[in-house]
Amino acid sequence: MRSLGVWLLALLLAGCVPIAVLRDPEPVLGREMAFGLSAVGAEGGAFLVPYAAYAQGDGRTEYNFSLQMGLRAGVKQALLPGVSLDAGLTLPPLLGTDGVPLAADTGLLLGLGGLYLSPRVHWVGFVSQELGVSGLLYQATLGYRGEGFRMEVGVLINEAGNALFSVSGAVRF
Repeated sequence: MRSLGVWLLALLLAGCVPIAVLRDPEPVLGREMAFGLSAVGAEGGAFLVPYAAYAQGDGRTEYNFSLQMGLRAGVKQALLPGVSLDAGLTLPPLLGTDGVPLAADTGLLLGLGGLYLSPRVHWVGFVSQELGVSGLLYQATLGYRGEGFRMEVGVLINEAGNALFSVSGAVRF
């Protein structure tokens, strides 16, 4: 029964919280599209979630949209060279369904040469005692920026300590 609860938690979180970051620490200059996939691991197995994103910016401020089950609209603002503040709102895939949450996130994107780190906090507007979903979720992502692609590993943790691990990759155009 616990395994079923963890799978339900994983599916709920994948639908309302962006699992993959897959964004550079620097806001884009012009336009960019990305397409990829995340492997999300829960207790006893994993599932695949497609990823698509669009970003437009002036090199200082970026507006971005990503789709990974839920639709996320966000803004990224450069703070220092290689450091940006990133925030967004995610709408779930099944609007109008009882108990389906909205989520807001904010985090930093820190460039470390070819690597990037993104600590992030999510607020989920729906709390379920049955699934152990809390109002706040914490995420840490470590990624690699290659020429035309991004790869990353991440962990999403709720206040009860349940963890959801992910491996994501995307190609950029």
